Amino acid sequence: MTGARPGARPRLVGWGLAVATTIAVIVNQRGVGIARDEVVYMQSGAHYADWWIGLVTLQHGVSEASITRGFGGPGATDNNREHPPAMKTLFDEVTAFRAPSAVLHGVLVLLVFTMVLELWGLAQAVVAALLIALLPRALFHAGLACFDAPSMTLWFATVYAYWRGLDRRWPWQVGVVWGLALATKHTALLVPFALGLHYAIVGIAELRARGDGRPRALAAVRTVLGHRWRVIASLAVLGPLTLIAVWPWLWFSPVHHVRDWLAFHLGHIHYNYEYLGRNWNAPPFPWHVAPVTTLFTVPAATLAAALIGAGVWLAGRGRLPRAPALLLALSAGASIAPFVLGTTPIFGAEKHWMPVLPTIGIAAGVGAVWAARAAVQAMARLRLPAASERIAIAAVAGCVVLAAAAETQVAEPYALTWYSALAGGAPGGADLGMNRQFWGVAMRGALGPLAAAAPPAGTTYVYTHDASPAWGLYQREGLVPPTLLDAGREQAGIERSDLAVVIHELHFRRHDYLIWSSYRTVQPIYVLTSDGVPIASVYRRPPR
Repeated sequence: MTGARPGARPRLVGWGLAVATTIAVIVNQRGVGIARDEVVYMQSGAHYADWWIGLVTLQHGVSEASITRGFGGPGATDNNREHPPAMKTLFDEVTAFRAPSAVLHGVLVLLVFTMVLELWGLAQAVVAALLIALLPRALFHAGLACFDAPSMTLWFATVYAYWRGLDRRWPWQVGVVWGLALATKHTALLVPFALGLHYAIVGIAELRARGDGRPRALAAVRTVLGHRWRVIASLAVLGPLTLIAVWPWLWFSPVHHVRDWLAFHLGHIHYNYEYLGRNWNAPPFPWHVAPVTTLFTVPAATLAAALIGAGVWLAGRGRLPRAPALLLALSAGASIAPFVLGTTPIFGAEKHWMPVLPTIGIAAGVGAVWAARAAVQAMARLRLPAASERIAIAAVAGCVVLAAAAETQVAEPYALTWYSALAGGAPGGADLGMNRQFWGVAMRGALGPLAAAAPPAGTTYVYTHDASPAWGLYQREGLVPPTLLDAGREQAGIERSDLAVVIHELHFRRHDYLIWSSYRTVQPIYVLTSDGVPIASVYRRPPR
């Protein structure tokens, strides 16, 4: 480790970066369309919040009937009971709905900064925190009223709480944080695999370091498993209790409801996902989807610095007590392994293995600073004029951060269409046949042209395609005139409409053909693009 605990002044830097990240997410989300999943989560979140308000104001009590009305029902998706409630309960209209996720993204930056500051130093902490903040896909997801970015934060918070808990007498924090992670998304069930393996490895290393010869097998097992037993107890006891405490749906028939919750996700439908020119919606899926998609959705400079950082960790293994680099690697591995092993369906690309990103960002911070110091040392050995170490670190780290910032600026607000320089940007990603978007979010950029194309008077029916669930929210937000009405779904909606939008994904190609056939034209009146890649087309029916 770096020695003494950091003082208050360096920590203020972390808080500043966290606040700046939260503000950046809130500003950026203003240009992001409303995802269809968000509509469900917002409605359910408002319902949950009403139940808690009613409980606090004594309008109702704690009964199975009232909890069922507020949090569940007989159907598998009633009141969105298939997802835990932690984030939904905090949601309220659009920007306010999205604010909790933005705040948690700032918390992630702060936690990354704090951990790196304690282990590697201030320069590494600043660079790592900035590179986490400048991840285009993560910035996008953090601006949605969804669970993926908050789940990444709480996953990493659990890892960090576990790390700190190894030095605490009563590490209650790790169990509580893991419970909150579980209450955010079921993927948190994978975290103990990383923590358990690290715990065992550290226990074996400490057993060997004692030099007690070769203890009996049973005694060795007891020593390895019990060397920080309170951490295990915290996870095993406080984790489930926290989940139950924040999810009233589990207050009655908890075993039955947990079983239903897990069964729903184990049997979840397979989403359509374009990967290397093919639409995938049924197993078996390619093992390389996760590593290749990660390779193409992290800024190239960040990846390069992370590879250097990983090399530094490998070369210096064992130098830091209890192997924090190993813990970070195991955390990333637990997140991505199910996709590599083919045991999990492809639900939605990188959003489902986002906990790999903090490890990449931290490795990049370590790698960038190491590269700067190595350059200074090399120039000194060659007796060449060299800048001071601080200037070198600022120069090298600044280049990495600026390169990541440039890619992030280009990506937003259509970051699901963006791909890194390694893929050739958004055009390269399109040429490779990579997925362009999800959930109808691209509709946001087509709303202005739609409104301009509508007749000045009377109502006009619009085929809103994948944005249909969000249409009412767009109208409430004043982004769509009330005279533009949703025409309905599929062929019937197209036939009824005079304006139509197609949001481009590979499995949606037939919608273009349906519109061409009905409208008797193949010419859109507007095409929304991101870096030249079409992502939504607007059609107007010619006069009949």
